[in-house]
Amino acid sequence: MKPWRKIDERVVYDRFRQITSRAFELPDGEIADFEVIELFDSVVVLTLTAANDVVLVRQFRPGPEDVLLELPGGVVEPGREPLEAAQAELLEETGYHGRLAAAGAMLKDGYATNTKHVFVATDCEQVAEPAQLEFVEPVLMSLGEFREHLRDGRLTDTDAGYRGLDFLGLL
Repeated sequence: MKPWRKIDERVVYDRFRQITSRAFELPDGEIADFEVIELFDSVVVLTLTAANDVVLVRQFRPGPEDVLLELPGGVVEPGREPLEAAQAELLEETGYHGRLAAAGAMLKDGYATNTKHVFVATDCEQVAEPAQLEFVEPVLMSLGEFREHLRDGRLTDTDAGYRGLDFLGLL
């Protein structure tokens, strides 16, 4: 299979996220439009204390309009390396610091342009309070409880959680 030929591209929305409409010629000759979300790359950190408790952040999410328990993470600002962004997001959102290792990168999905960089942080300890502007609260969860949390569908970065556990041999 060969990539489809792009015919046209135009920005249809541009605020926090940019949405681009891309027209492609399909293998049968038809032309179809697809909306693509243009985002900055992001980082997600599976954070474990020395006792193997997982550090999550409790935060409100506008999409589901609910408070969720999430993995710490955020965007990779232009000019910043993913490791540097992961360290900063972990400290800002949780106040924790530890040894970080890259567990791999993955595509967000088939209709977005960004890469999600997954990190694991081990032997973490809280060294500060979370930044007030983040509006988050760190929460400790046992490894067993975290595995259940992965299964229940209420974590938005489930793929990163599994990737981190697999990287650490903890699946």
